[in-house]
Amino acid sequence: MSKNFKCQVNILSVLILANFIAQVPYAIHLYGAARLTTISPGIIAMYGVFALFLVGYFLFRQKRVFGYWILVVFLALEFLFYLWGFIGSLIHGFSPFFQLFNPDLLLRIVFAIGYINLFASGYFLFLLLSKKTALLKR
Repeated sequence: MSKNFKCQVNILSVLILANFIAQVPYAIHLYGAARLTTISPGIIAMYGVFALFLVGYFLFRQKRVFGYWILVVFLALEFLFYLWGFIGSLIHGFSPFFQLFNPDLLLRIVFAIGYINLFASGYFLFLLLSKKTALLKR
């Protein structure tokens, strides 16, 4: 892995961690603190996807092939999740990035982080897939 590529992977990890960290004040703000400790399908999915990212990231950094594939699956899930929400908003008549104009500062910040993750996950998914041969030989 080149120094530039390692730097990009580190930036990706910071963006993804920021996204998961942002979900905590977002959930507390909208649903109350008890929401984070309640066992629900949404919470299980969020913790599961976070675990998927952590395992994939650390195995990928250790140059394990399995880590590459877990990271690809995570990025595909994240990209499709945000893309689905973005397209759904457009279909229902909302303007692109309409959440960035929410009067609530916390919600604007969390949605901005989400939009950044939409583009970052798409970019890194493309990057990993386009460099697949080189990355799997390392």
